Amino acid sequence: MLSRFIGIAVRDPAPRVYVTLLLAGVGALAFDLLSIPVAWLSGSMIAVAIAALAGVPVTVPNLLRTLIFFVLGINIGAAVTPETVQGLATWPMSILILLVCVPIVSLACALPLIFWRGWKRDDALMASVPGALSLILALADSTEADVPRIAIVQAVRVAVLTAIIPPLIAVTATSEFEIGLPDLPLAGLTELAVLIAGGVIGSLAFRLIRFPAPTLIGPLIVSAVLHATDLVSGTMPSAILVAAFVALGASVGARFAGLGLRTLRRTLADALMTLTIGFAISVAFAILVTRWLGFPFSQTLMAFSPGAFEVMVVMAFVMGVDAAYVGAHHTIRFFALALLAPVLFRRQRNAKRSDETDTTIP
Repeated sequence: MLSRFIGIAVRDPAPRVYVTLLLAGVGALAFDLLSIPVAWLSGSMIAVAIAALAGVPVTVPNLLRTLIFFVLGINIGAAVTPETVQGLATWPMSILILLVCVPIVSLACALPLIFWRGWKRDDALMASVPGALSLILALADSTEADVPRIAIVQAVRVAVLTAIIPPLIAVTATSEFEIGLPDLPLAGLTELAVLIAGGVIGSLAFRLIRFPAPTLIGPLIVSAVLHATDLVSGTMPSAILVAAFVALGASVGARFAGLGLRTLRRTLADALMTLTIGFAISVAFAILVTRWLGFPFSQTLMAFSPGAFEVMVVMAFVMGVDAAYVGAHHTIRFFALALLAPVLFRRQRNAKRSDETDTTIP
C-alpha cells in the first residue's frame, strides 16, 4: 500500500530522485547514530535497497553517478602520500607477499561462486576481490555487473571484519593502544581547483583509451600522483565525501529493484562463505609476514585484511597501529586492481546484456 502511494507520487523522474536521496540520507544518518561500520555507504544502500525491494520506484540519474565516481576517485587518490611512496622502499618483501596474497584470496573466493553457486565470472571476481569496497562498487555500478549481489558480499565482509578485527588485535597485542583520530588538512581553493582540473583531464584521457570506469580511475590516478609528489597535500571537505558515499549507496541500493527474497537469502550465504575463505587466507599470510619479517601482527592483519581501504586505514589511525604501513599496502592493492581492471572485468564491452540475466541465479 505504501509503495503504491509513493509510486503514484513519484511517477516523474525528478521526484523519484528526491525520494531516493531522502531515503538514502535517512538510512545513512540512522546507521551513523548506531555506530554501524561504513555508515554513510551501507546505511544509504540498505535503506534504498529495502525501498526498492518493497516496490518503491527509486532511481539515481547517470549524471549524479558520474559526479559520485569523480569525487570518490579524487578522495581515494588522496590516500597516496610521500610517506606512502617512501614506505614502498621500506617494506618491499611485505608488499610483494601482499601482491601474492590478493590473487590467491580472489580466486579462492571466486571459484566456489562460479562453479558451485552459478555466478558469472566477472560478478564473482568483483565480489571476491579483497579490500576495495568503494572502488569495486563504483566499478560494478559503472558497468553491467550484478551490483546487488556484489554489494551484499562486499558489504557483509566489511561489516563483519570491522567488528571482529579490533578485539582480535586487542587479544593478540602486547601493549595498550593509544586512541587518537588523525588530523587531516583540507585542500585550499587552489589545490581543489588543481584536483578538479586534473581529475577532468584524467577522466577524459581514460575514456579515450576505453578504460573501465574512467570517471573514477582517471581522477584517482591524477590525485594520487599529485599527492604522492606533494604538489597537493589537502583532502576534500568531509561534507562532500559524505554526500558522495550516501549517493553511491543510493545508486547501488536502487539496483535491488526486482531482486527476489530467495536470491537475497542465497547471496547472504555466499557472502558468509567468501568472508570465511578470504579472511582465513589473509590471516595466514599476515602470520607468515609477522613470523618471517618481524612486523607486529596488528600491522600485518590490518594490511592484509580483506576489509575496505578507508575502514582499515582509519582503524589503524584510531588504534595506534602504523597507519603508513597499512595505508601503503592497501594503496598498492588499490592501484593493482585499478590497473588490472580491463583484464579482470570484461563486462564493459557487453553493455547490452539484459537486467534479467544479471540478477538471476542459474
